[in-house]
Amino acid sequence: MKQLSAILFLSILLFNFCGYQFVIQQMKNASTIAIEQKADAQQYSDDELISIKTTLNLPYYSSSADYERAYGSININGQDYEYVKRRVFNDTLELLCLPNHTKTKLQSLTNHLAQSATDGQTSVPGKSNTVTKIFFPDFFQPLKSFTSTLVADVQSNFFTTNTNFISSNYTQLHERPPQPMQAVS
Repeated sequence: MKQLSAILFLSILLFNFCGYQFVIQQMKNASTIAIEQKADAQQYSDDELISIKTTLNLPYYSSSADYERAYGSININGQDYEYVKRRVFNDTLELLCLPNHTKTKLQSLTNHLAQSATDGQTSVPGKSNTVTKIFFPDFFQPLKSFTSTLVADVQSNFFTTNTNFISSNYTQLHERPPQPMQAVS
């Protein structure tokens, strides 16, 4: 019975480590395939398409007035898009894309799971999670522990070298430089 419960808890732990990522990645791939099949069958309206234009600095290219089918994806400001058509017109690459809302939601879910795994806290809507950290290096007093003494020594050396460099006696020196010795022949 103990072995069965240990195996069960170990499988739950392994699923928490990499199972979520595997399942979410499979769902992202399925949504991408569904949009590509929709684009191949031309089951979309032109109102759904988003146009993306960028300059193309290539020495040799052929300009075309017609669009051709394109495959791929792009993420702009957290929103995922799947390529449907593309063309090179004069010096501009024009892409017509369909938004992939499912992939965007799954990516935000992945980000949320990673944040909750690392921070241990998630943000609740309507409640602000503001953490204020105050650090006063000028008023640092060394403690009895090894690490704080090490930090205090590093900080005091830093400030000591700064005060030695900007010493008031540095500008007060008015001595004449030594004369070079002449060779005796």
